Amino acid sequence: MQNKKNRKENMYLIIREIEYDTFENDYSVLGSADNMESANKLLDAHKLINKRESTNFTIVKFETPLILKKEVA
Repeated sequence: MQNKKNRKENMYLIIREIEYDTFENDYSVLGSADNMESANKLLDAHKLINKRESTNFTIVKFETPLILKKEVA
C-alpha cells in the first residue's frame, strides 16, 4: 500500500497517439513529469524527434483516484 507521504500530488503524463487509416488509433504513455514545466520540455523533445505526421503528442494531468474506506449509504 502506498504511503501518503510518497504519493505525488501532481503527475503529468506524456501521451503518444498514432493515427491509422484502417485501424483504431493507438495510445501509449511515453513518460511522466512532476510539474507542467518539465512535462512541456518532454513534450517538446518528443515533437522535435518525431518524423511521422500520423503521430501526435499531448500532456494529461494524472490525479490519484479517491479511495473510499467506508461505505456511504
